Amino acid sequence: MSESHWPAKRRVTLIGALVNLALSLGKLAGGLIGQSQALVADGVHSLSDLLSDALVLLASRWGSLDADHNHPYGHQRIETLATLGVGLLLLALGAGFLIDSISRLLNPERLLAPGWLAFGIAVASVLVKEALYQYTARVARQTESALLRANAWHHRSDALSSMVVIVGIAGALAGLLWLDSVAAAIVGIMLGWVGWRLIGEAATELVDTGLSGRELRALSHTIAAVPGVCHHDRLRSRRMGGRIFVDVRIHLAPEVRVTEAEAISARVSRRMVEQLPGQADVVISIAAARDSSVTGDSGR
Repeated sequence: MSESHWPAKRRVTLIGALVNLALSLGKLAGGLIGQSQALVADGVHSLSDLLSDALVLLASRWGSLDADHNHPYGHQRIETLATLGVGLLLLALGAGFLIDSISRLLNPERLLAPGWLAFGIAVASVLVKEALYQYTARVARQTESALLRANAWHHRSDALSSMVVIVGIAGALAGLLWLDSVAAAIVGIMLGWVGWRLIGEAATELVDTGLSGRELRALSHTIAAVPGVCHHDRLRSRRMGGRIFVDVRIHLAPEVRVTEAEAISARVSRRMVEQLPGQADVVISIAAARDSSVTGDSGR
């Protein structure tokens, strides 16, 4: 991650914020005028998108800064922390929608009767939000930003929730008024699920969870296959934003010269970086092997 990615992140986030502002106002107005609880809930969902855009804009700016003396590994954890915040927000909103919907279903006199205005706004929302998801997801891939990827899925969850709203409003227009509240409850469950998933991903990274056992075993085979490496140990990894940090100690024959040792270390590093997904930072230390006949050993 580097500061060169900041302009792309800023542009996609600002566009998303403007779209979310227009959609949220349109949905809230349409839901209130058109008597649709589901569309009002969807409008609040879009408002949460607007808040997440603000979080993304702030976190992407600081998270894209290069390493400095106080942050030698960079600032990507700022993005991770913001991702956690977006997840908590979605979880809370989802719970609120679900509780309100259940309350209306238990009290039929509170059910609303949506009209065609609400239906049209919901259809337009699906088209706009899916386009915004595709755009944001593409920039997330280009910049390898976990936070932008999370925000892209936030956009898609809004599109999916609007599809549920369409079904609910259509049912209510057909005389099944309770279907609008059921749609609002489903929107709440969807929000909560997305929020819970984002919380899990961010928490996993914040506690320095490394690569999987399968990925570490594959790296071990790669290291052991480099000519000159007798064995290796202290293979450790962790994730930070869109980057993977790995360090390992390789053992070389005692008679290996310094220049040759540096060349072997460079080959090991290059092969590991080629194998790892996304951006990788590999640190290799060198030690003399006690028994140069030992090969392929790995430790964590």
